[in-house]
Amino acid sequence: MTDIKTCILQLENEWSHEPKSFFGDLKKGFFNEQGFERVKNILDSIEIEEEEIIDKRFIEVTWFIPTFMRWQQDGWRIDGKDTRQLDEAIAFVEQRLTAIPGLP
Repeated sequence: MTDIKTCILQLENEWSHEPKSFFGDLKKGFFNEQGFERVKNILDSIEIEEEEIIDKRFIEVTWFIPTFMRWQQDGWRIDGKDTRQLDEAIAFVEQRLTAIPGLP
């Protein structure tokens, strides 16, 4: 389990425009497998206790991930690119981001 503040910093790095950032590469049309493994590891390391308050910045760096990835998916389909990896990544992210806070 990684603390939320560390996860936030790690996710911010993946959102950056630096080379090899997962979301930065995805925006350029490239699925960075190593970058996605980092994102998976970050999301898998998060556990929130029942009574714990979720940091606002954590919500900011996570809530848009599935939407952003779906936008890329739509573009890839229009361009005729294979979306299998991206489809699987979206499914993982949606499942994990549902499990972290839990369902109502």
